[in-house]
Amino acid sequence: MKKNYVVLFVLSICAAAVFTMSCSKKTEAKPAAAESAPDGASLFLQQLRKNGVLKVGSSGDSPFAYIDQKTGSFDGVDAEIIKEVAKRLGIAKVDMALIPFSELILNLNSGNIDIIADCMYTRADRGEKVYFGDIWYTQGGGLLASEKSPVNGQTTFDPKTTRVGYTEGTAWQYVVQGWQKDGLIKEAVGTGDQSESIVALQYGKIDAFLTDSTVIESLFANSPDTLKGLKLCTEYKDVPETIGRIAPAVSFDHIAFMKEINNVMITLRDEGFIDEVFKKYGLDPKLHTITNDPAQRVCTINSRDN
Repeated sequence: MKKNYVVLFVLSICAAAVFTMSCSKKTEAKPAAAESAPDGASLFLQQLRKNGVLKVGSSGDSPFAYIDQKTGSFDGVDAEIIKEVAKRLGIAKVDMALIPFSELILNLNSGNIDIIADCMYTRADRGEKVYFGDIWYTQGGGLLASEKSPVNGQTTFDPKTTRVGYTEGTAWQYVVQGWQKDGLIKEAVGTGDQSESIVALQYGKIDAFLTDSTVIESLFANSPDTLKGLKLCTEYKDVPETIGRIAPAVSFDHIAFMKEINNVMITLRDEGFIDEVFKKYGLDPKLHTITNDPAQRVCTINSRDN
């Protein structure tokens, strides 16, 4: 009997072991599959959709991207475009962070904002720090001077007296500083943002102010009193280096997200949306908008592509 009990006891242990092994195989955890959106959205876009907001950096200059003081809304050419892009990508809201132009890239790479959309020229030095999307539009420069001033372009500067203002961090800073270096003007002066620079010009602190032609075009069309006593210099001439190709920018961590924006932009151009935005702000689309031809659209100065 004892022998039979021993046999039964051993068989019971074996059965328990087999049952345990069988259960462990059935309940063994499987690696979790990577999450992906039905439309194949990038991980960053998925996160933005979840958070419900896209943070856009801008220096607040009209007519590009600014907060309307009367309504509190985020307005401007770049603002209208990025809001429509965000809507079509499924991001519920777009917020603007007001940042000095010269500090936009620093704030982007520090993670304080998600994207720059503020008439930023695509330049090789910037392409070393950020990733530019496709070109949104183009523009040149516009030189403002007093209506009573003899200054009307580069050929009318007095190298002994002419002082020309610029907004720091913009492409125009290097143009104006180049004029001083070449002996065309007496001094290149950093005069703050565009509003501050216009006031400095009106009060005679500088003799001329170089900025985006789009800004001047918009002000003369929509806020002529802002430029009271000033004129657009008709003899000012752009050189190829000052014809700006404007694009949004993200950090190198979010290149896939920018490519999603590029795809939406192709559609917006085809629909005529970009042209309508320029018309809304009193600007001539023929002077600024481009086609979907890759030769016009694709940014060629990015230092990396993945």
